[in-house]
Amino acid sequence: MTFRPLLVFVNKNDDERTDEDFEICCALLGEEWSLHPISATSGRNLERLKRLVYEQLQIIRVYSKPPGKEPDYETPFILPKGSTVDELAAKVHRDFFEGLKTARVWGSGVYDGQLVGRDHVLQDGDIVELRI
Repeated sequence: MTFRPLLVFVNKNDDERTDEDFEICCALLGEEWSLHPISATSGRNLERLKRLVYEQLQIIRVYSKPPGKEPDYETPFILPKGSTVDELAAKVHRDFFEGLKTARVWGSGVYDGQLVGRDHVLQDGDIVELRI
């Protein structure tokens, strides 16, 4: 058997008047499933839906920065949590993976522009400058 994470979103939870119905639904189904109220019509809890799905995917966004230029915030690289600079370099291009000389990282857990090794674990939102 394989376990797959499961999120259950209960739609039609448009406002506070439907909260009681949602609580009854939760009581009937027990604590086996993680239920989350949303409303596609009113937009209630849609930000929560996005956050929960993002967390369940176990991914991070890493932004590239060409040397001497500003970071590219438009198209992040999407990597599994726990990915290293080496794995980012392989995703960028084979030349970066094979010829990587230095990498600088701006983000959490490092000083801005800190030189890091290939085995440095990246965090969500890090900015990385690769040099070959």
